Formats: sequence, C-alpha cells, structure tokens
Amino acid sequence: MKQCDAGQPPSQHTVQVNGRQVGIYQWGHGSRDAVLLHGITSNAMAWWRVAPAIVALGYRVTAIDMPGHGVSDLLDGHDIPRVAAHIHATCQAIGVPCHTVVGHSWGGATALTLAQQTAVQRMVLIDPAVRGNPTWGQQVLARFSEGVGQPIDATRDRLHATLGTWHPCDIHWKALALQQCRQAAVDGFFLQSGEWNIATLVAHQSAQTLCLVADDGATVIPHESRQLMQAACTQWIQLAGTDHNMYRGGYAVTMPPLLAWLKGTHT
Repeated sequence: MKQCDAGQPPSQHTVQVNGRQVGIYQWGHGSRDAVLLHGITSNAMAWWRVAPAIVALGYRVTAIDMPGHGVSDLLDGHDIPRVAAHIHATCQAIGVPCHTVVGHSWGGATALTLAQQTAVQRMVLIDPAVRGNPTWGQQVLARFSEGVGQPIDATRDRLHATLGTWHPCDIHWKALALQQCRQAAVDGFFLQSGEWNIATLVAHQSAQTLCLVADDGATVIPHESRQLMQAACTQWIQLAGTDHNMYRGGYAVTMPPLLAWLKGTHT
C-alpha cells in the first residue's frame, strides 16, 4: 500500500546477525542516526508515519524488525538482555550507532536495557514495558495472541472496530504485523523471558531520557514504578487520553514532545 508510506517509503533489506536474519527499514540520509524499536506483535512499519517526521529533523532513521516479528528470525532465548544484545549486534552489522534510540513497550524495555550495554546518548521510551513474569504473562497471553499468524483480511475488520482512533494505515501495518508474527515470539516474551523488573535501570544509565506515558487507564507502567522512573528520567510527560499505542492512536499529541526532544529543544 504505497499510500501508507507517508510519501517517503523506506529502503528495505535484511542482514545476517549471528546466523539470524534481521529485517531493516531505513528512511532518510541525515547526519544523525535514530534507531526505532517496536512493541510485541508489531513490526518495523509500525513507524511508517513517525520515521519521516524524525527524518525531517535531519536524522537517518533505522527501524528494526524485532526477533520473531516481521521478516526477522527468532532467537534461541527471549530474555530482555539477550534481545538488547541482538539489537546492538544488528546495529554494529549495519554500521548504525545506537546513540539515539526510540522504543515502544517491549521495544522500550529493550532500549532501556540496550543503554546498559552500549553508548546510548539520547532515548525516548514510549509507554515502556518495565516488568514481567510468567504468571502475569499467562494471564494476558491470549489477549495479545489474538490474530497472530492470521491473514490480513481475517484481522483488519476487527482492528477497525476496536482501534477507531488509529489511522487506517496503522491498522493495515498492524494487520500485516500480526500475520508475520510468530506465536513462539509472543510466548517467549510473556512466558519465557523470566521474572524481570527494569524500572531501576533508569537510575543507572547516563542517556538523556524522555519517557512518554499513556493515560492512567492505559499505561503499562505499574503505579509503584512510576515515582522511581519519573525521578530518574530527564523528562517525564504523561499525555491524557492516549492509549498504550500512543504514537498511533494519539499521534497528534504524542509527536510534538517526541520531536522537540529529538530536535534538542526540550527543557
């Protein structure tokens, strides 16, 4: 669907990283680099509208299909440090520095962990996942598995009905992402990534960090983690009325602070 490329379709290719195929999508040719990491059951084209807006600030933008998503192969393990190390190795393989990283949900958890492994300088966490365990995962697995592996036509109408605030192209790319997603990757994140809580990592990293937080009724950041994270982040912005997928359903209110931060005009 060319009309879903925001007038600026990405270049697409794959790279082999430690014997695993990884899908790479790139926009622009700016002098600065930004790496974008999507959430569970999405793919790199989730950033179809976000990436060109970042390019306009002078960035080259690289979005990566996370393991088991899009055209990327699964990893042998699913713990967050392993995923973060894989992203780091991918960036090294394609010659893209991880100086600026934007991550949503699972991608936010990965970005935060990546900042412990390499020289991330600036980071945007979009309603990041900050903790998990198999008990919680078992409770939510069925909800997050709905539509996984099914053809686009089998999920598009349902997504239209339930995601009415999303742009039609966001729905298109989400339906494709669900078709591409491997159930093993979803099971791995929710059931096989161990017990983890990375909220404390915010206080132990040097990257300038903007945390964009969804409405109280929609954010995945536990209440007991918010005070710690808010104190540790360089900037914490909660946007009323947004859902967890705030750069899609809440694009108009989420993008101005995100772009101001990446431009360097934040206070």
